[in-house]
Amino acid sequence: MVVLVGFVVSLTACGSLGDDGRNKRYEVSSPTMEPTITEGSVVTAKVVKPGEYQPRTGDIVVFDPPDSYGWNPDGASRILRVVAVPGDTIACCDAQGRIIRNGTGQDEPYVKPLAFGDPATFEPITVPAGKLYLLGDYREAANDSSHNGPVPVDNVIGVVKR
Repeated sequence: MVVLVGFVVSLTACGSLGDDGRNKRYEVSSPTMEPTITEGSVVTAKVVKPGEYQPRTGDIVVFDPPDSYGWNPDGASRILRVVAVPGDTIACCDAQGRIIRNGTGQDEPYVKPLAFGDPATFEPITVPAGKLYLLGDYREAANDSSHNGPVPVDNVIGVVKR
């Protein structure tokens, strides 16, 4: 367990429930993507192999966390939203508390309102080639790129179907 901003968050964001080769079902075991995907929900993701995923901002992806995400004894995958792709510059936040991508504040109606005031800020970073910047919709409870840095694109193993 990890304590972030007063919340206890499971390190396992999702566990596999089975697949048909092209799609895989996952049970989400943390509040990281609330309100979009609630803890305990089951999502279906299109399976992608290394080199197949074409990153798009807004995608919700299942990925195998890199070592920068820390302790992961059960090898669980995680689920987060793509907010920046290779070459994008991302920072938090503008005067309205919005993520800034390539100099423009982003309207993100899916983000859970803050319970404790100010978001965790981070300095501008240009996402390197082959990496993604991933954030949870519940920013106060998410163990994401704002804490752990960009994630390799090839770590993405599924794209959640909406």
